[in-house]
Amino acid sequence: MVQGPLEDGSGFPVEDPIEAGWRILRETPPLAAWRLLHRLRAEVLDGIARTVGRPKPPQGLSRDFLGVRVEHPIGIAAGLDKDASMVWLAWSMGAGFHVVGSVLPHPYPGVEPKVLVRLSDGGTINRLGLPSKGPSRVVERLSMHKPPGMPVAVSIAAFTPKGYGEVYRAVSGHAAWVEVNISCPNVETHRTFEDPEEVETICSYLKPRTSPILLKIPPTRDDALLKRYVDAATSCGFQGIVAGNTMKITYKGLNAGLGGPRLFNTTLYMIKRLRTHAPEGFKLIGVGGINNGAKAATLLKAGADLIEVLSAIIHRGPKTPWTIAKELSTKRTNNNPQTS
Repeated sequence: MVQGPLEDGSGFPVEDPIEAGWRILRETPPLAAWRLLHRLRAEVLDGIARTVGRPKPPQGLSRDFLGVRVEHPIGIAAGLDKDASMVWLAWSMGAGFHVVGSVLPHPYPGVEPKVLVRLSDGGTINRLGLPSKGPSRVVERLSMHKPPGMPVAVSIAAFTPKGYGEVYRAVSGHAAWVEVNISCPNVETHRTFEDPEEVETICSYLKPRTSPILLKIPPTRDDALLKRYVDAATSCGFQGIVAGNTMKITYKGLNAGLGGPRLFNTTLYMIKRLRTHAPEGFKLIGVGGINNGAKAATLLKAGADLIEVLSAIIHRGPKTPWTIAKELSTKRTNNNPQTS
């Protein structure tokens, strides 16, 4: 199924219930909207998504990534779908791929108080603290029929190196790839593992290897640190790096993470330098501040293989991954008219 029964030839339904639902959520305070969305039964979201269908992928953007086919390079970053309840929803949004999580080895409620703020510049501030129902729910969902044409990855996190191994073994084999998140900025009393030496400790627990692994690192302009991340990832046998995450900030005296356009220049710097340091074939995913096709094109030209978005979805709506891909496709066609 490529398009739903309500389509009018443009690629999206005439009366898209997902878009209508987003408009309602858009008028709701962001944290309340996030809670409401996560209280909906996954089966309800699945049914709506299958009714809506999936838009036709923009032309000329498909590629192979770690052995799977991706229709276009714009996917949904971890953070929206904590427990794989929105996989079919992501499919109907036209995402090129979808990242579930971050998933912890055991159920965890996150931090309190929680914060989710929509900023006027297109950014977000979040302080959720890795809420997770644990891997069993994710595995149950991903063991079911997956949507066609959209790879599903899983981001994992833990509060001990051993914990990373526990959750990796649980979800590995059910994910197109696994992102090892070492850099959540708002876990409060728990520690993160941003030192490259700690990455090597974590990797010793990631066995047996049944899904490709990418290291998800924090935003930084420290070139020496970026090289150390590449060295640690390659030494561990990881296939790539996700650069980066939300940026650590203090909001009303609380640890929080900043996402959105203000991160783009840092993301671009990271991709450029990581590509310089990385060996041939090493994969890079850019995340942070991408909200249109022009920025996506710039990041891909700098060396990114794929791109993840999240804050842009909160501001632009559920069609954002497909819309950015369409803008990217149009830009490429205009620059290369002979291919049209």
